Amino acid sequence: MKKIFLPLSVALAAAAIAFPSFAKDFRPPAVPLVSVEPHFSVWSAADHLYDRETTHWAGADQAISIVLEADGVKYRLCGRRSMEVSPLPQTGVRVRANETVYTFGNGKLSAEVCFLTPRLPDDNLDVYSRPVTYVTVKVVGAKESKIDLKVAKAIATNDDRAEVVETSEQVYGAPAKVYARKVQKPFDTKGDRKRADWGRVWVAGPYAYADESMTMYMLAYENGVSARYFGETLVDWWQRDGKPFALMLEQAKHDFRDLRDRTRAFDARLAARATEIGGEKYARIAELAWRQSFAACKFVKGPKGEPYMFSNENGSGGMIGTVDVLYPQLPHLLVAGPAFVRATLAPVCDYAASDKWPYPYAPHDLGLFPVAEGQFYGMKKGQSVGGGDDDSSRMPVEECGNMLISLGALAHREGSAEFASRWWSEVTKWAQYLEKVGFDPENQLCTDDFAGHLAHNANLSVKTIVALACYARMAGMRGEKDVEARYMKMAKDMVPRWMQAAAGGRAGSFRLAFDRPDSWSMKYNLVWDRVLGLGLFPAEVADRELKAYRELQLAYGLPLDSRKNYSKNDWLVWCGCLTGRRADLAALVAPLYRYLDETPDRTPFGDWYEADCALTRSFAARSVVGGVFMPFLVTSWQ
Repeated sequence: MKKIFLPLSVALAAAAIAFPSFAKDFRPPAVPLVSVEPHFSVWSAADHLYDRETTHWAGADQAISIVLEADGVKYRLCGRRSMEVSPLPQTGVRVRANETVYTFGNGKLSAEVCFLTPRLPDDNLDVYSRPVTYVTVKVVGAKESKIDLKVAKAIATNDDRAEVVETSEQVYGAPAKVYARKVQKPFDTKGDRKRADWGRVWVAGPYAYADESMTMYMLAYENGVSARYFGETLVDWWQRDGKPFALMLEQAKHDFRDLRDRTRAFDARLAARATEIGGEKYARIAELAWRQSFAACKFVKGPKGEPYMFSNENGSGGMIGTVDVLYPQLPHLLVAGPAFVRATLAPVCDYAASDKWPYPYAPHDLGLFPVAEGQFYGMKKGQSVGGGDDDSSRMPVEECGNMLISLGALAHREGSAEFASRWWSEVTKWAQYLEKVGFDPENQLCTDDFAGHLAHNANLSVKTIVALACYARMAGMRGEKDVEARYMKMAKDMVPRWMQAAAGGRAGSFRLAFDRPDSWSMKYNLVWDRVLGLGLFPAEVADRELKAYRELQLAYGLPLDSRKNYSKNDWLVWCGCLTGRRADLAALVAPLYRYLDETPDRTPFGDWYEADCALTRSFAARSVVGGVFMPFLVTSWQ
């Protein structure tokens, strides 16, 4: 029976609206607060919200200060700017999919601080793309209370030495402080670990809700221009018809309570469904990943008026629209809805079809965030964009496979290959390229080669086999039955050859590379065979891999392969789905949960880390953590 991905709002409709309880509080390495986009992303890297200043995802201070005055006594709730004020003791923190909730109390007085950034699936894309985070403070036990929220001017610049100007506005009857760098530099600051050097940050409020003893502020980022795509300046999706920023803020204020209620209901359903799928530890991981996956992206109006979604390769080079970043994020995008998948794939396909990309394989990226002007990675110094013949560092097999599988998964989700058909000439070139060199890849770079290039990569070969089957499936949807039959037979004929070439891995697994006996690696690309119902690999392949993984994993997770002890959490969760057995997923997820709960590195959810000692590598706050939603796509459990 064919599996069809259901919109998450439908798939979770029957789930109980109740947050699961946990025996032990989960301690995220960093807690998401303002989770809008890469330039406007503020976190708390501390056990208590008042232990240290809040920071940008990359580590620079972007201080948010919250002080409560209750019956004439002041208490510090967030940040350290008001060190003369004693904190109200924090009693808990709960990270939900779209909201972070802190609780405080001293036995007589209690307070709840919430940071809410609505990122609902299958919802109004205008609401999704609003650059707004709501901050609410609810107080119980005081006759009179007052909330004072301030932000540091550093929130509006990438250069702390630059002059930032403060002005005053009004939004929905409340004052608003607006911060902007005096000398605006749109698009001058490109690449990795950057804050914006243009636009204005708004702090609107306070807004009083007396019936709830609650005060609300809105933190918002007015960038004016969002990204550049081959010379065309793009704006946020909500702004596509020229709507003024102040009007958008007024609408956000008007929608607050309705959005809050719908978001909390969704978050409860997601937590319940994730617990059902993979247990309580998996649910906490999925909740932590939801906002981070989206916060690493910009959602904009494309050159032809369609939605474009660009990721920033946070902590790993700062490229925009990287294909081997969108591929691991794909499960989250599919769960959220096909609009997000199409918006992510369209700019890559448009670039590949242009005269700016002359190669027979798919590109790696579109440039340096937030400017897409041609592939940056793997191009030699001084080389013009789209020039040169050196393929060794451009990941040709990797990216062709990623694009074909991504397009194939979208076609499966929608029951149609109409979207891929817009670029069918390019899609066919990628399949032909894999047909020629993909089964036994030569010395090409792949997304996992942190330890260097590797020829004859067995997992990359799996990607080729699955990708060719995806191409065949899409061709069949287009009515090209002869092409479908040829490429599906090609993919299936490769499977026994692969099993023979990859046999002899460690602990009964299959090899890391065809020419490396007693080696092993995560074969995460196999998961799409199960999810898409392609019927390629016999069950014994997944069974042997999982048996080995459970034997080979370390204290904090399964290493990526036999060369090093580091792991990748996206691929780790995919591997947990290979057999479809809940026990296998739980066994691989438990050490990942332990890593997040115990790592001494207080950075946003890192996807590359040492599985023996829980130290985080350089990656942080990347969209690839959306990969942890793969279990949602595996809809039937044995």
